[in-house]
Amino acid sequence: KKNGDYEKAFEDTRHTFSGFRYDFIGKNTFDDTPEEREKFYNNLFNEQGGFRFWLNTYDDMLFDQKANDQAYDFWKRQVRKRVKNPEKQELLAPEVAPHPWGTKRPSLEQRFYEVVDQDHVDIIDIGKHPIIEVTETGVRTDKGFIELDVLILATGFDSVTGSLAQLDIQSTRGGTIADHWKDRLQTSMGIAIPGFPNMFFLYGPQAPTAFSNGPSCTQFQAEFVEEAMRRVVKDGITRFEATDEAENDWVKRMNEKWDITLFPKAKSWYSGANIPGKRVEPLNWAGGMVEYTESLAKSLENNYQGWHTAKVGA
Repeated sequence: KKNGDYEKAFEDTRHTFSGFRYDFIGKNTFDDTPEEREKFYNNLFNEQGGFRFWLNTYDDMLFDQKANDQAYDFWKRQVRKRVKNPEKQELLAPEVAPHPWGTKRPSLEQRFYEVVDQDHVDIIDIGKHPIIEVTETGVRTDKGFIELDVLILATGFDSVTGSLAQLDIQSTRGGTIADHWKDRLQTSMGIAIPGFPNMFFLYGPQAPTAFSNGPSCTQFQAEFVEEAMRRVVKDGITRFEATDEAENDWVKRMNEKWDITLFPKAKSWYSGANIPGKRVEPLNWAGGMVEYTESLAKSLENNYQGWHTAKVGA
């Protein structure tokens, strides 16, 4: 509003990995000297903030372990400055990273570390001391019983696939979405599923979703659906359904993009690893927004090459 550049701002988001107005910077971590890296990291982390330290950084941060180690070392030092208790330092910013930095969602926080560093705040690592039971008056771990006035639950989110898998929508081939995903997660470009004609979903599995700016991702998908519907109405098409070939190709590309990153090294909701018994697999497209939107557009070329189409009476 201040600069009056709304149109440019929205246009910028079409040309970045994550759909934010900023992007990876076009060079790798060790292209800079240690002094240059420190200055660069400090600018991202302490001066600009937001997700810039995650998505406006060196190109190789999420792909190369040694590069990632440099980012973690800087992040660790920044957090430890804010936590005075040595035991809490090791819990919150361990000397050795428990997983590559950024392969779990970075927290956007203000004063979180200062708050938990207070003397009257305890931190319990339930990875080492799992919860045994919850009672009316508190929680028991293998360290003992912790009496509580209030217990706030923030666990068990079946992210990305959970809501769709619970819908009782029947496929033309028989079965629900959950049945279709019984052996693997599979969609066509994270927006449609074979056997479910004329049905689209936004900001869901196998789209950029958790690796993107949500409004940008949803907008680009909605624009694709609008364009697809405009064309099929013009062409008299009444049935528009993703092909099995397009779905298989997308799953293959999903895995290829995922496997070259550091994300597989983390036990994260990004891959469903937070739900006991849930199959661990990539849930989000890791190839970036530009390649994703190009794939959507290409699927409409050459007489709807990624789709089965039919007309009434045909």
